[in-house]
Amino acid sequence: MERRRVIHSLPDWLFTPRSQRWVRVAIIAAVFCVILLLSLAASMRWMMLVLALVVGSAGAVILLRKLQLGLLAIVFAALLVPSPFQSGAGASLTPPLVLVAMMLGLWLVDMIARQRQIRLVRSKTLLPAIAFLVATLISFLNGRIIYYTFTQVAPLTAQIGELAIFLFSFGAFLLVANLVDDVRWLERMTWLFLALGGVYIFARLFPFTERIIRPLFQYGSDASLFWVWLVALAAGQVFFNPKLGKRWKYALYALLAATLYVSLIQAYSWKSGWLPAVGALFVVLWVGLPRYRGWLLGLGILAVTMNFFVDVDRVVAGGEDYSILTRLEAWRIILEIVKINPILGLGLSNYYWYTPLFPIMGYSVRFNSHNNYIDIFAQVGLVGLACFMWFAWEAARLGWGLLKSVPVGFPKAFVIGALGGLAGSLASGMLGDWILPFVYNVGLHGFRSSIMFWLFLGGLVALEQIYRVSNTGASAD
Repeated sequence: MERRRVIHSLPDWLFTPRSQRWVRVAIIAAVFCVILLLSLAASMRWMMLVLALVVGSAGAVILLRKLQLGLLAIVFAALLVPSPFQSGAGASLTPPLVLVAMMLGLWLVDMIARQRQIRLVRSKTLLPAIAFLVATLISFLNGRIIYYTFTQVAPLTAQIGELAIFLFSFGAFLLVANLVDDVRWLERMTWLFLALGGVYIFARLFPFTERIIRPLFQYGSDASLFWVWLVALAAGQVFFNPKLGKRWKYALYALLAATLYVSLIQAYSWKSGWLPAVGALFVVLWVGLPRYRGWLLGLGILAVTMNFFVDVDRVVAGGEDYSILTRLEAWRIILEIVKINPILGLGLSNYYWYTPLFPIMGYSVRFNSHNNYIDIFAQVGLVGLACFMWFAWEAARLGWGLLKSVPVGFPKAFVIGALGGLAGSLASGMLGDWILPFVYNVGLHGFRSSIMFWLFLGGLVALEQIYRVSNTGASAD
C-alpha cells in the first residue's frame, strides 16, 4: 500500500550490525562527554542545559518508537512549557521550536535507519512549500548584502532566528503531513488543543482562576492564531460532527461561547484577537451550510458595514501599536525600501535596520510593518511572497476537495474547521505578523501560537493521504 513517493535510497552497508553498533557507541560516548563538560560549569544556565539534554535524550528514545507522540508534545509545549533561557525582546528559544527541530531530526533518522529511504507524501501543497524554503535560504544568503549606505544589516543572530521561524514553520507542516497515517492521531492533536484551550478560556472568565491558571500558559501562546484555530476547530466539530456525543457537544458549545465572550467583550480593544476568529467562524458556517450562504453573506456584509465603516481606525487598529494611518504610512515606506531588490527582497530581518533612513511621520526610527505579507515581501521578495500565496491557495483547494472525499464525522468536521482556520489566519496576516512572526515584533515567542496554523494545515494533507489510500484500496477490492 504505497502512499509516498520514494526520493532516494541509501546504501545497505549503513545498516549492517557492526555499523549500527558503532553508531550507538558514538552517540553514548558523545552524550557522556557533553554531560561531563557541562557539569564542570558552575553556571545554572549550563546545568539547565544538561537537564534538558538528559530529558531530551530520554524523549528521543521514546519518540523513535512512536513519532506521532511528538506531535502531541509540540501542541502541549507550545501552550504550557516555559522557555529555559530568556534573552529578551522575543528572542528566547522556545520549546515548540526546539521540539520541531528535534522531531525533524528523528523523522530523518527513522527514514534512514528503519525505512532505509527518504520519502515524502504526494501532495500539491508540497511543491510551493519546498519552493518557499528554497527562497528563504536564498534570502538568508542574500541578507549579508548591505543595500543602503550609512546603515547595517540585521545581526546574524536575528537573521538565524527568522530563518528558524520560516524553516520550522514549514517543518511542522511537513511533520504532520508525513507522520499522521491514522485519523486517530489527528483527533488526539485536535482534542488536546481544544482541551488546553478550554482550560485557558474558562480561566479567563473569573479573576481568581485567571490569577492562578493564566500564568501557566506561556507568553505568546495566546496570540492571534490561538483564537482563530480554537474557534474554527471547535465550531467545525460542534456544528458538523453528528457522531459527537451530547456531552461533548455541550462542552464545545460552552467553549465556543466563552471564547467569543472573552475575545469580543473582555478583550474587544485587541482586534487581532477577535476579528480573525470571527472571520474564521463565518467561513466555517459558510462552508458547512451551503443552503444558507446567501443569508450568511448578507449578515457578513451588514456586520462589516456596521462595525468597520462606522469607526475604521478604532475597529482595525484599536488596541494595537499603530493607528490605521500610521500602518498605511509604514506599508508605503517599506514598499519604497524594497524597490531596490523586489524580486529576492532585502534578506531576513534586514528591512527593520533600513527604516531610520526613511522617516515615518517625521521621526527617524526603526519600525516594522505589522503586516505579514509586507514582511514576507520585504524579506524574501516577490518570489517568496508568490510561493507563500501559492501554498495557501493549494491548501484551500485541498480542503475544498476533501469535503467530498472524507467521511462524515470527525474528518469532515475537521476539514470544515481547517478551512475556516486558514481563512481566519490569512486575515490575521493583515493585522500583524501572526503567521510567520517577525523577530523584531511578535518574535520567536509568537511561534507558540503561529505553529497551530502549520500543524493543522498539515492535518489536511494527512487526511488527503489517509483517504486516498482508503479509496484506492476500496477500488482495488
